[in-house]
Amino acid sequence: MALQPATAGTVAVYVHWPWCASLCPYCDFDKQATDFRLAEPYAEALIQHLEATPRRTVHSLYFGGGTPSLLRPDRLARIIAGVGAHMDVQNDWEVTLEANPSDVVPRKVEGYLQAGVNRISLGVQSLVDRELQFLGRRHDADKAMRAARALREAGCVNFSVDLMYGLPGQSQSDLDRSIEGLVALEPSHISCYALTLEAETPMGADAAAGRLEVADDDRVADAYARIQEKLGTAGFDQYELSNWARPGRQSVHNLTYWRNGEYLGLGAGASGSFMGLRYKRTPIVPVYIESAARGGTAYVEIEPWTTESRMRDTVMLGLRLSEGIADAEFVSAHGLSLAEYCTDRLGDLTQAGVLQWHEGRLALAPSYYLVSNAVLADILPGLA
Repeated sequence: MALQPATAGTVAVYVHWPWCASLCPYCDFDKQATDFRLAEPYAEALIQHLEATPRRTVHSLYFGGGTPSLLRPDRLARIIAGVGAHMDVQNDWEVTLEANPSDVVPRKVEGYLQAGVNRISLGVQSLVDRELQFLGRRHDADKAMRAARALREAGCVNFSVDLMYGLPGQSQSDLDRSIEGLVALEPSHISCYALTLEAETPMGADAAAGRLEVADDDRVADAYARIQEKLGTAGFDQYELSNWARPGRQSVHNLTYWRNGEYLGLGAGASGSFMGLRYKRTPIVPVYIESAARGGTAYVEIEPWTTESRMRDTVMLGLRLSEGIADAEFVSAHGLSLAEYCTDRLGDLTQAGVLQWHEGRLALAPSYYLVSNAVLADILPGLA
């Protein structure tokens, strides 16, 4: 499968919008459901950080959260225009907005498209109402389906939908209902994520205390195999461990992450890998606003790129992709081949069919996608 072309020399921009109308009990992202009055000074802080950023060519812009679909279209337009004013944007750049189905109505979508959005990621998660209630989502299955229709009616044909699997009590028929329903919505892209619970979330605390029984590894593996089978039959290509797309509709922005490219992270809680630094900005909105106003970076974590970290990240991220890692590009960037960098287990796992070489690229065999972490632990120096 041909993926989107590489974007060497250009960068992605990620904008974090931290507000949600309600907080899902499983989510561990930086978000809040208070202080909406700070939305305007926050938008101004984003522009201030753009003004202080070295001018680069941008191939994608992604609004994540939080719930970016709470953004007013005019405010969104101002932020997009700010990126265009302070960066050189490619004519065909990808501009994605994450949206909660409850926020999607045709008039609002039209405003987003007029502002410059050309791709929407719709957080459906499930088309089984019982599962949506368990996840604390604001929408039901009918609203999710109406939201997808509203996107098409407004002229947004390039949209992605999310599916969550491995939910407690999720049956194969429940999963099939969601998969088949999502395919029927005719999205160009589908992202599928296993429910993962962090201890600091309400649902994670319930699981740790024994109040919530989570799906075991075998059930999660069966669900993943079912998704692979049904989406493949429906004509979607799996180009990354958690992502499927119609030909030519892979996420340009997310490919930047998996190809270990540069991305500028803006907003409270945003991470970035840009101009030789990896960083995370403060998740505290008033602190972020104050820092931007006085010309600060709002960094709370920062580390310089090193040859070792770049090599390790390239392997860790690149093996998530069906295209794998080009050995010639690895040699050009780091002066070592993959065989020279990785442990001796690379040869053993290649011989066993866990890893595969094809036209000078190293990739993980699709049947081993779910054990990618174990494979990485075997082949990365210092982890074996």
